[in-house]
Amino acid sequence: MSLAASPSFAESRGSDFTATLCDHFIATVERAQVDRDPFCHAFFENIFPAALYPVLLRNLPPMELYGPLNIKKWVRPDGTSTRDLFYLTPENLAKLTKEQGDLWRAVLSALTDGPFKRAVFAQLARDLAERFDITEDRVPDLPFVYDLSLVRDTEDYRIKPHPDGLNNLVTMQFYMPPDESQMDLGTSVYRAHKRLIGNSFEEVKRFPFKPNSAYAFAVSDSPARTSWHGRETLTGFSGVRNTMILSFRQASPRKYEA
Repeated sequence: MSLAASPSFAESRGSDFTATLCDHFIATVERAQVDRDPFCHAFFENIFPAALYPVLLRNLPPMELYGPLNIKKWVRPDGTSTRDLFYLTPENLAKLTKEQGDLWRAVLSALTDGPFKRAVFAQLARDLAERFDITEDRVPDLPFVYDLSLVRDTEDYRIKPHPDGLNNLVTMQFYMPPDESQMDLGTSVYRAHKRLIGNSFEEVKRFPFKPNSAYAFAVSDSPARTSWHGRETLTGFSGVRNTMILSFRQASPRKYEA
């Protein structure tokens, strides 16, 4: 499927397409409402242009190109992986058809564009300013690298409440279901309660696993604002929970092309 398959971008190519896509991302982020309870996070609807979204779904990489994230940690009793990733690195993009590769390179370029990062960081500035002990106006200038991967979660996947490592600055996850039949499969935000040993966790909200949506949060481990989030077991679920994860980090083992 070529980029021209998206009617809104039928006459767009190359840098024009990427610039249009980046402008859409920024506008979507800037109009979202930020919630600071229990830590800074925001939910975005229509994160991709409406005409582009089905094109992306049709051009997800084939299952065999994804690799297990951690076969020891995210695994079913039969030894098969419950979470598989496809990093948008040059090596992986070269495995796709030219049309698929061009499409995902455009998405990569738009999501890793400086103005988009600045818009995301500005929305989450209050927690990031506290974490790094800087003023909020300096938050968009924080240095970063990024990791970007397409993700396939399948039956029995779960991840307990965790804040993400402090290598991360901001975590953003894009939801990519084909319809609204999987609305309950979203990520949960938690509030921790101290116990004599360890913590108990109260689910504050669960993002709806809505087509063409995303969420982002500022990573923090401060006692008052720890970014606890997770996903209970996908028990009885058949099919694939398709998402894309963009992590703004301080360091990454992977190299990407913009």
